[in-house]
Amino acid sequence: MGNENYIGYQSMLTSITTGMAQLDGICKRLSMDGQSDELKNLEKRLKNHIFSVGIMGEFRRGKSTVINALLGQEIVPSDIVPCSATLNYVKWDVNRGAEIYFKDGSVQSVDVEDLSKYVTKITKESEEMSAKVEKAVVYYPCQFCQNGVQIIDTPGLNDDERMSDISEKVIPTLDAIIMVIVPDSPFSQSEAEFVRNKVMASDLGRIIFVVNKIDTIDEDDRDRLLDSIRDKIKSSVLDKIAKIYGEDSDEYRNTLDKMGSIKLLPISARKALKGKIKNNPSMFEDSGYAEFESTLSYLLTEERGTLELMHPVNQMFSVSSEAMMIIETRLATLNMESEEFESKQKEALGRLEETRERKKVEIGALKNKGVTLYSTLLPELSGIYDEIEASLFDFVSNYEITNDVIKDKAAITAFSERIAGEIDAKMQDALTVHTERLVYRIQEQLGTDVSGLEEFGKEFNNSMNDIHVSLSLSKTNRRDHTVSTLIDAGVIFGGALFFGTVIPGVGALVSGFKDHGVKGAVVGGLAGAACGIAAGLLAAPLGVVGIPLALVMGSVSAFGGKTITNLIFGKKKEIDNNINKVRESLVATVAKVMDEFKRSHNLENWLKETCETSYNSIADDIDREWENTLVSMENTLTQIKVDLSMEAANKAKIENDMQTYASEISEIIATINPIKNKLSASLQN
Repeated sequence: MGNENYIGYQSMLTSITTGMAQLDGICKRLSMDGQSDELKNLEKRLKNHIFSVGIMGEFRRGKSTVINALLGQEIVPSDIVPCSATLNYVKWDVNRGAEIYFKDGSVQSVDVEDLSKYVTKITKESEEMSAKVEKAVVYYPCQFCQNGVQIIDTPGLNDDERMSDISEKVIPTLDAIIMVIVPDSPFSQSEAEFVRNKVMASDLGRIIFVVNKIDTIDEDDRDRLLDSIRDKIKSSVLDKIAKIYGEDSDEYRNTLDKMGSIKLLPISARKALKGKIKNNPSMFEDSGYAEFESTLSYLLTEERGTLELMHPVNQMFSVSSEAMMIIETRLATLNMESEEFESKQKEALGRLEETRERKKVEIGALKNKGVTLYSTLLPELSGIYDEIEASLFDFVSNYEITNDVIKDKAAITAFSERIAGEIDAKMQDALTVHTERLVYRIQEQLGTDVSGLEEFGKEFNNSMNDIHVSLSLSKTNRRDHTVSTLIDAGVIFGGALFFGTVIPGVGALVSGFKDHGVKGAVVGGLAGAACGIAAGLLAAPLGVVGIPLALVMGSVSAFGGKTITNLIFGKKKEIDNNINKVRESLVATVAKVMDEFKRSHNLENWLKETCETSYNSIADDIDREWENTLVSMENTLTQIKVDLSMEAANKAKIENDMQTYASEISEIIATINPIKNKLSASLQN
């Protein structure tokens, strides 16, 4: 069941958070308050992190059974009719129970057995109740969730607009997506649209496709079925990559090379659940569930978990290096003459202020580049509008309209509902391509611009090291010392993105590597930068265009079938069922939809927010990292002045304390270093 993966991850997590707490204590005693706060925040995030696994798919795919098989109990309601009508979270707790969160803000505790009354469409009463529910949280002492995992059951992808909207909102929060497919309708239109429109091309590896109910297919036909499904998935993915990057792009070639690694697994959730409940290992093994659970645990711990842990580890090394430098400086100045120190202090403070002013200029320039990029990309939106409008006009102009579909008002209404959905899907598909293409442009430029700070980062490090050397080489107490790099530029840039940016794929670009993907950047050599940034990307929302599209599509979704009926036919009591006039009305409707969409300025607002927020977020985090270092150096200078006023006995205590701190830091690093090596090796595989 992959428990060894979770055990290994939790063991590393415990060692890292323990080391962080110890290092935090040392930072406080060395007046490194900013670094202490950063470590506390990282420690808190790591301790509170829960892997989120979303179960997606159309109705009647057996999604609830897939979840129950993971849990080993009949917990989530399931039925032969469309079931889940809300988001259902399953979390571990020693006591079983459920909480219903209503849209009016109220919360009600219920028994797990009564859950179906609030979250399903099994009965008319439960369907009416579910319309009032925002989400349900089920607490259960199940082994799978005890591993630090929560499962999210979603409504069907092919449900009405309200259900689809709920499903899309949860996607950005997921660490892994389980797409449940069935043999009799393999990789349907809604499933293909989900892959094309809701998940960034760079993050398709987060999806595990499971073909449920495989036991309904003859064993001799299973391989052929799986090959067919795999081909459909490949076609959908490559079509998306080609539209975004082009068939001659490195992205397309890299994706083509990785097509063999698509996670497609045949299972029988029903058999797996029965096998667990009846403690029948043979039945469970025959269900194919063991491989599925192993694949899921590996994805969460070895892939996502590894990246999540890498930045905190690198941050610990960076803070440790800075702390050791401060310790060395304090030790080197214990017997310095006051007059000599005052001269060096004045010089150091002047240099620190100069560095701070330079920092302000560099950070301000980076933020301004976000504004400039928005202004550069803005004119391109006009062409995007034109392309979308032309494609929609082409679609409706060539849409087959027969006399049967417009023969009476009932037929017209059905026709309107159908074509409204198709227009909406066409528009979403076009917007997905264009917004993701823009995201790629933004991430490329952002990577280049952040990399431009590396030169100042080197100057910053040199300034801090020069101050350290100046203080250490006093006339009265020259010491042998090794000046280590104060802060690795990659760690700073990684820290800037950790739990930060929403732009996916920036890690490799920031570290200066064009070899696509985080692993390529790590192998390239700047492990600190790439791993730190990658961790940030993972802690941020899963790379999706669901968020941009939620903004962008605001005005379009309002055009449902009934609205389109009114737009096409107005409020006429009698419907003119002339095909040409219907088509003319349809073309006019598309023009009105596009006009409304343009006037909403949602696309412009999204572009502005994406550019400026991405740049500002990274700039603020880098600024904070550098400012922490400047302040800790100023605090060290103040503390040295206090040290020099001490009597000999107190100075002896200070020396002993500093040596103790240095020893403690060495022990922390000795514990964490094997973890760092293991994480680095995992990323390079």
